[in-house]
Amino acid sequence: MEKDLNIQFYDELADDYHLIFDNWNEAMSKQASTLQQIIKTYAAADASTILDCACGIGTQAIGLAALGYQVWGTDLSPKAIDRAKLESDQRGLPIPYAVADFRSLEQQVTGVFDVVIACDNALPHLLDEHDMLLAAKSILTKMKSGSLFIGSIRDYYKILENKPVSTPPTVKNEEGKRTISFQVWDWIKQDVYIVNHFTLKGKDDQFETNLRKTKYRAYRRTDLTNIFDIAGFVQISWLMPQQSGYYQPIFIGKKP
Repeated sequence: MEKDLNIQFYDELADDYHLIFDNWNEAMSKQASTLQQIIKTYAAADASTILDCACGIGTQAIGLAALGYQVWGTDLSPKAIDRAKLESDQRGLPIPYAVADFRSLEQQVTGVFDVVIACDNALPHLLDEHDMLLAAKSILTKMKSGSLFIGSIRDYYKILENKPVSTPPTVKNEEGKRTISFQVWDWIKQDVYIVNHFTLKGKDDQFETNLRKTKYRAYRRTDLTNIFDIAGFVQISWLMPQQSGYYQPIFIGKKP
């Protein structure tokens, strides 16, 4: 993973990250409800502690904490963590946050958890399989015996069929100003692409443009299954959106 690039990307995006969503508050609530159903179905009946090891500004962590789970949040980006703390405090949710790399959780995070999550296509920032294996092994160290890991990634089988070069824009009108967000993808290898994330803000004919860049690897589901199997995960399976109700394919696995 190009650490500096990703820290810079999410630091710069932290204040605007909610603009990716049509309605961030609704997305938090809906995603938390869907993840709760997965936890109830696949985790231990008394599962109550969750580590969100790619928490960003708190999209999943805040929603799950609002449902009564004890949630801890970590992320690579200090500014994303600052935003998550602010959002949690404003909602009266006491979530401990820390800056941490999900490849080194054993050294950076204390304790073990009933559930560990890494959603919103966070894992594919790891561009080579060695780093992905490090992350898988690291995640496993934060899991109790029999506990559940939940990850979500883009549907890269579908994406690799036609290699899209952009995403549809999200347009928001608030307080007399318009914000437009979209991504342009530059494919630099067969399965690696640069995301150029544009945010335009303004009104009438006056708009300010911000561009942030990061990279992803388009991992096929079989690739991640094999890596997590080597790391020591068991009962690995995938839930597609039509099964789970989540907006991305869900990866689940357990610690023996």
